[in-house]
Amino acid sequence: MRILVTGAAGMLGRDLVPVLSQTHRVKGVDLENFDIADRIAVAGFIQAEKPEAVIHAAAYTNVDTAESDPATAMAVNGRGAENVAAACREVGARMILISTDYVFDGEKRTPYLESDRPDPVNAYGRSKLEGEILARRALPSVTVVRTAWLYGTGGESFITKILAAARGRNRLEVVTDEVGSPSWTVDLSAALKRLLEAGASGPLYHLAGSGACSRYELATELFSLLGIKNCQLEPVSKESFQTPARRPEYSALASERLGLENIEPLRHWRETLSEFAALLSSQI
Repeated sequence: MRILVTGAAGMLGRDLVPVLSQTHRVKGVDLENFDIADRIAVAGFIQAEKPEAVIHAAAYTNVDTAESDPATAMAVNGRGAENVAAACREVGARMILISTDYVFDGEKRTPYLESDRPDPVNAYGRSKLEGEILARRALPSVTVVRTAWLYGTGGESFITKILAAARGRNRLEVVTDEVGSPSWTVDLSAALKRLLEAGASGPLYHLAGSGACSRYELATELFSLLGIKNCQLEPVSKESFQTPARRPEYSALASERLGLENIEPLRHWRETLSEFAALLSSQI
């Protein structure tokens, strides 16, 4: 299958391209190829490549900066997704759009399912939800995949930030009242490959690490796996940290659709974090 991956230089893209390339012809593209907010450039590039499938992973992901520059976030995440969807329609390509747990408000307190109503609480979440809506208008057959709390070796994440913050410090405060589903980009890439090869054509799937944990629980597990003992983690409320963007307090994801289509979900977050920690340790 000829597959085009946008956002190939991003954290997910860096793992997704090699995983898909094991059995498919894959081209990874990023800003140096075209600006997804430029409809003409997107259409021209996809028309020239004529992929059979496009996984649209390119996005504006700075949650806090989006609060002060919502127009740019909307141009990239909203109209950018529409542009890719319209181009896919013209060449008859299947499209998988990567979205986020931040389309939810965090008030549910149990894992969000595909049937739950989105209600984002920040500009980033609103731009991603708009992307889902606009992409579906342009390409009714689009498949939206929501994921959460991504981490990997190819980009910045909560995990990379917490490890950097711990260097040279003997105490570090981590919030206990933000709960989500940590998702390793390698595991998500394998799941996207399974989804594509199974021909799953549902409109929406939640693909995130199984289970849920707080930021504090995630950091504690990571430090234990890496044997970090010289920095004490202190549980605190998110009120201790003032950020421009409001975060949903609970945004764990679960799926009511994967099982119906016999599609294997992502593994439990503890299992994949253990593998990731082993990989980090081997690189030190």
